[in-house]
Amino acid sequence: MLMKKSKHVIIIGGGVIGGFAAYYLLENGWSVTVVDKDRFGQGASSSNCGLIVPNHILPLNSLDTLTKALKWMLIKDSPLYIKPRLDVGLIKWFYQFVCHTQPKAVLKSVKGRHALLQSSFELYPAFIEAEKVACDWDVGGSLHIYRSAKGWNDYRRTDAFLRRFKIEAQPLDRKAMLGLVPALGNRVSGGWFYRQTAHLRPERLMSELRRILLGRGVRILEDCPVQTFRQENGIAVSIVTKDTELSADAFVLATGAWAPCFENVLGCNLPIQPGKGYSITMDRSQSFPKIPCFFEEQSMVSTPWSDACRLGGTMEFSGFDTHLNPQRLSALTNGFNGYSDQWQFKERKEEWCGFRPMTMDGLPFIDWSPRLKNVMIAAGHNMIGLSAAPGTGKLVADIMEEASPHINPHPYRIARHHK
Repeated sequence: MLMKKSKHVIIIGGGVIGGFAAYYLLENGWSVTVVDKDRFGQGASSSNCGLIVPNHILPLNSLDTLTKALKWMLIKDSPLYIKPRLDVGLIKWFYQFVCHTQPKAVLKSVKGRHALLQSSFELYPAFIEAEKVACDWDVGGSLHIYRSAKGWNDYRRTDAFLRRFKIEAQPLDRKAMLGLVPALGNRVSGGWFYRQTAHLRPERLMSELRRILLGRGVRILEDCPVQTFRQENGIAVSIVTKDTELSADAFVLATGAWAPCFENVLGCNLPIQPGKGYSITMDRSQSFPKIPCFFEEQSMVSTPWSDACRLGGTMEFSGFDTHLNPQRLSALTNGFNGYSDQWQFKERKEEWCGFRPMTMDGLPFIDWSPRLKNVMIAAGHNMIGLSAAPGTGKLVADIMEEASPHINPHPYRIARHHK
């Protein structure tokens, strides 16, 4: 446990998790340095679809997901693709994933995700107002769209479950759907509308977060990959980068899918797999949906902004393959077109792929390293990193300050996957 007199922290990872950890530690009087192997705020933190979704409390672990995975996993343009290869780590991860499809395990994940997502949904407006953040924040709701009448009706079971957590959706038939998204036409059967969904421009959020941190004296070091920790008597004293060595009183590891690279020095196994996702950013057309939409059968989403729109989705397990696969990008536009023939695609501004840090149970790790007692790990946020970032950052600061945590940290402990 960390002594309160320690006040200089180095955060490894300049994504949305590392950025909010820096913000809340700064609020608690810490001197903060952020180190990133690339550029602050880039990658998945900037090129995601910008959704803040408190209703995403269900992890991927389910028999339904497993059934779909078996059908999709070797089809290159399906919503889920697994690159054929011998990968012992991935095999072990999938075994743990299957073990966590049991109802008791799913419920534990649901409770942990709910606390983190609800906390973040409450923290975002306060942060945006206090810091005058210009990121196109909009609490306009979201629409979950089904082509299949069976899929639409089957979702009633999910809705009943979510209502136990005070998460309510409004069912909409085709006529009501057309009132919200006229371009859908007759290809859809119905949908569910969630009022408590927000969206923002993630790249603008990260730019604003950078502005705030620099304005308060945070040092941000870019193009500075960390190689290892120097340690003495179970305490990390410094990090070693390609060019220098930096010392601090405490450290936060917020490197997302790359966190397992530090397993040996941290003294723990972090079962995190890189789940590759894609997005396409375009100029916005008049026919594009004016609210965020989830296209359920294709596991993809669209987000509108005032001057642009973004399609995102797919899950690909291919290791750290950074190749921008045209077939996977086409799967996004083709999947979108499957719901209407009236969409009008304008010029593409960006095509992107990157890695979501996928854990075996849908929960992140937010805990001290077992070996290095002053290294906090905050990684493995699956596909809810943006939605859960403020809550994570505040929880990191609570734990490091030895303050009463604003949410229960128990669900995010590292030791949970050893049981």
